[in-house]
Amino acid sequence: MVTIKDVAKKAEVSSATVSRVLNGDRTLQVAEETRRRIFDAAEQLQYKKTKSRALKVSDDASTHRIGLVIWGSEQLESSDPYFIFIRQGVVKECAKQGIDVSRVIFLDELESNIPRLDLDGIIVIGKVHINLVQQMTQTDHIVSIDYALDDAHDSVVFDLGKATRQALNHLLSLGHQRIGYIGGISYVFMPEGRIHTVDAREKEFETIMREHGLYDPDYVFVDEWRTEQGYQLMKKALELKLRPTAFLIGSDTMAIAALKAIHELGLRVPQDIAIASFDDIPLASYVTPPLTTVRVLTEEMGMTAVKLLVDRINGRDYPMHVSIPTELIVRDSSGDKIDFGK
Repeated sequence: MVTIKDVAKKAEVSSATVSRVLNGDRTLQVAEETRRRIFDAAEQLQYKKTKSRALKVSDDASTHRIGLVIWGSEQLESSDPYFIFIRQGVVKECAKQGIDVSRVIFLDELESNIPRLDLDGIIVIGKVHINLVQQMTQTDHIVSIDYALDDAHDSVVFDLGKATRQALNHLLSLGHQRIGYIGGISYVFMPEGRIHTVDAREKEFETIMREHGLYDPDYVFVDEWRTEQGYQLMKKALELKLRPTAFLIGSDTMAIAALKAIHELGLRVPQDIAIASFDDIPLASYVTPPLTTVRVLTEEMGMTAVKLLVDRINGRDYPMHVSIPTELIVRDSSGDKIDFGK
């Protein structure tokens, strides 16, 4: 039987490193090249965890080998808790059910070669086209998170349109009419490469503001989904002669960076500019002021995806699409109702 020591020898790393990487320990600082080498070695040697190595596995549990295909890069994931918490949910539920997470692939870091995955099932996190997924695997046991691949495969999502309405209607209810949007440019991974799309938050923002006769394209600022872009885009927005009195920002990490830009200009939140955002990461309640944000149950999304995948592997022959509810968490960054007529 192949052991961790065998994998470590082939990958030219320590047994401890192999154990932590194969068990999904993302606190371990290891180069992505090393991480890939370990997974490749484990696959070539056909290494499988025994029941004694799995966490909390019942005696009658069977070990499935699954892979994670992730939309962005490892750097993006490490900078955005949204993706980290989804993956934590996947890893937690896999450990509970004795499932081996055999491969982790970041699509934004792939070269031209598309890997072939010989696994029992695949969980896809982010916007990846079904044609690309099917080029990577022969299994039809595929579950997507944060994006519906198609009608035939399971998915776990939350209603971005509804979440946007929750946050934007709150700002409108406070009396704001000049409302800006800061967010990112989304894209779908296709077999031929990345295809850019307009993010659902941005689309819904425009729809709602047009319904109220308040939409102004000059108040929309988008770039890459990176924390630092929240700072840069807010700096650009604050250069407007007639700037917005409130902003809807596409993620908490971008909102936190935007707060820095506002404070540097000597403006106050929410007295001068109100803020609402998305995700409700743990840090959102500790910044100054605490963020009003839409809570997304990211870890539960990951756990639900694993349950759906196991159910599919065990014989369910019809697709299921699960929508996880969201909740608006009102904190100080949005402030109170203001009479702008005074």
